[in-house]
Amino acid sequence: MSDNTLGLPAIRIKALTATRASSDEELIGSWLDSLKSAHSRRNFAMTAQRFLAALPMGLRAATVEDVRDAIAAATVGASAASARQYTLRIKSLLSYGHDLGYIPFNAGVRIKVQSDAGHRGASLAKRIMTPAEVALLIRAACSRRDRILIEVAYAGGLRVSELVNLCWSDVLPREKDQVQLSIVGKGEKTRRVLLPDIVSRSLLTLRGDAGANDPVFASRKGGRLTERAVHGMVKRVAARAGVNAAISPHWLRHAHGSHAIDKGASLPEVQATLGHANITTTSAYLHARPDSSSGLKLDRGVFLQ
Repeated sequence: MSDNTLGLPAIRIKALTATRASSDEELIGSWLDSLKSAHSRRNFAMTAQRFLAALPMGLRAATVEDVRDAIAAATVGASAASARQYTLRIKSLLSYGHDLGYIPFNAGVRIKVQSDAGHRGASLAKRIMTPAEVALLIRAACSRRDRILIEVAYAGGLRVSELVNLCWSDVLPREKDQVQLSIVGKGEKTRRVLLPDIVSRSLLTLRGDAGANDPVFASRKGGRLTERAVHGMVKRVAARAGVNAAISPHWLRHAHGSHAIDKGASLPEVQATLGHANITTTSAYLHARPDSSSGLKLDRGVFLQ
């Protein structure tokens, strides 16, 4: 029996799409162009390339099982946190493709990502330096530039990408010998960070005759320092200082959040300084190094020998 019982001419409906992309690579390019941060685009591009390499049938033909298998194959050997970030990026890509009509169904909806909230505080605690370790790191720096970079990273709670992108036009003198940094963070969001006077005075000594658009932390060749160079420098200084060899520049940001809260800074203050979009992220520092525990309330006599 014909579906067209009314005898009307058959109308073929063409699937509508809101993108010019005609291949998976073009869709990924469009997806990457939608991201504001250059740092995010680099990381998301690497994730997409690994995902496509593990998905031979392509995005349009992939089933939920295909997507799960591709994610599993591409995250072999990755830490739980890295695998979680990878999966979230793939879910974003699949949602983007489906919303634009390029992908017939969104397999990412069926890919569940376990929250890491329960482990965040415990994991963070392993990456928080003590104030004494920060002081040792600062004093072990091999040059004035490196010492001041570490001081600014800690005092401002800055990401490495934010440090290397600082120009002198972003450094604004304020009263009480302080300077204010204009920081462009994740998602191209700008925030203002006020540095303590002791760090501010040190920072201003670096300028010399540098122009407004020159980098604050310049390489020996005069250009902008790379993130890789900063990572290498901190590793070398950590070895010289005799502190945890696993230390990275991002640990200084974690130390800032934890130490500021310990000294009485409010969660909204720390959130604004670090540029966290969600205060839940900031609150992890409360649980990373608790100063109280129900175990401390137990009868000490039980443990006496």
